[in-house]
Amino acid sequence: MRKTRGPGLLLAVLCMAQAMLVLDLVVVTVALPSMRDDLGVSEGALQWMITAYGLAYGGFMITAGRAGDLFGHRRVLVAGLAVFTAASLLAGLATGPVTAFAARALQGVGAALVSPTALALVTTAFAEGPARNRALGVWGAVSSAGATAASLVGGLLTDLVDWRAIFLVNLPVGVVVLAAVLRLVPAARPERSGRLDVAGAALLTGGAVLLVAAVTQSAEGLGAPVALMGLGAVALLAAFVAVERRVAAPIVRFSLFRSPHVRYGNLICLVVSSSGLAAQFFTALSLQHVGGLSPLVTGLVFAPVSAAIVLVSTRVGPLAGRFGVRRMIVAGALVTGLGLLALGLAPMGHVWTALPGLLLCGLGAGLAYAPSIVVSTTGVAGADQGLASGLINTSFQLGGPLGLAVVNAVSAAVIADGTGAAALAGGYGAAFLTAAALCLLIPLLVRAVPRAAAPAEVPVS
Repeated sequence: MRKTRGPGLLLAVLCMAQAMLVLDLVVVTVALPSMRDDLGVSEGALQWMITAYGLAYGGFMITAGRAGDLFGHRRVLVAGLAVFTAASLLAGLATGPVTAFAARALQGVGAALVSPTALALVTTAFAEGPARNRALGVWGAVSSAGATAASLVGGLLTDLVDWRAIFLVNLPVGVVVLAAVLRLVPAARPERSGRLDVAGAALLTGGAVLLVAAVTQSAEGLGAPVALMGLGAVALLAAFVAVERRVAAPIVRFSLFRSPHVRYGNLICLVVSSSGLAAQFFTALSLQHVGGLSPLVTGLVFAPVSAAIVLVSTRVGPLAGRFGVRRMIVAGALVTGLGLLALGLAPMGHVWTALPGLLLCGLGAGLAYAPSIVVSTTGVAGADQGLASGLINTSFQLGGPLGLAVVNAVSAAVIADGTGAAALAGGYGAAFLTAAALCLLIPLLVRAVPRAAAPAEVPVS
């Protein structure tokens, strides 16, 4: 375990960095109409303000995580913060769609460098057990609450200042975090030596980008472009596996997947992410398209959900120490499933009928998010924490769009059979119920995780 100065302060700084990334992934959604008018972006191309960030973010994370293992997490983290902050300035000053899309992609690259290395620094700064559980509880609170608070933050900044403020606000935050990282994180020697496999990195990044693109676009319907991207992803990733089996220093050590914690932990992360995004996405659609609420008011609805996530996530460490991470994940899945069931059965478009289900989803997310990371990193050597963190972040990144694609397909089929607001309400209800059914996969995956090997099962004294 690497010694750092002031682990509590370091955790706060790394969580601040993570908050920037999570907010920027979602915050732009409420500013899209203003950006469209100001930058002259066509309606069809507008989605690339979100997609460009997501593709780069999801596509580079595993490679970035391994780069941290080889060259030092501090060095890669500093580079990522510099890239992200500079890209935020470029996005805030953009005068046309090309510059804006390029800036968003560059932000995604910076985020991919920051996220796995920051998480690796957290897991190496705190030993397995109660200390790491508490740290990851705080990390989970920031990540989960940041995603739900993004709509509120974006609405406030866009309404009170300008859409450019959602990017320019990253400048002072990025500079402060960068300075704090340089001060708090020592320049330690990497625990794993060697050179980055460039050919493997190119194949993995290309395959991951195409996979993220295919999964993201599938939420809007299956077709030839999605099929071609999927086939391209399979071809590149198959080539990556072939190359990695022949090189002396592979980016991904496939022996890591022999651990059931890594294998099933990442699948749990995938499903946890899919159910959470479905709840947020279809609640926003229901409140706006059926209830007629504005984006800002819809964003305000998610404020108590963020508070619930923070409240539970900051207590999840002691709870995991007492009851075990496996029980915490199952409890989180069941509470989330109950919340989605409530959302699916309640009348659509009303704040007060949506809030109980949303709050349950927030509580469930707070219970399950950090423990799923604990499981995924249990038993992983310090020299592989960057890679493990990259895998976790990629699972979360892919899980949302993948689950949304499944749920959206069910919703679209129901909506197509009717007309008007009633059809929309029926489709959204079916989406919530489908997402609730996905939550039932989590207890099955948890059963495959070994009970005795998890150090978090030891009670906190």
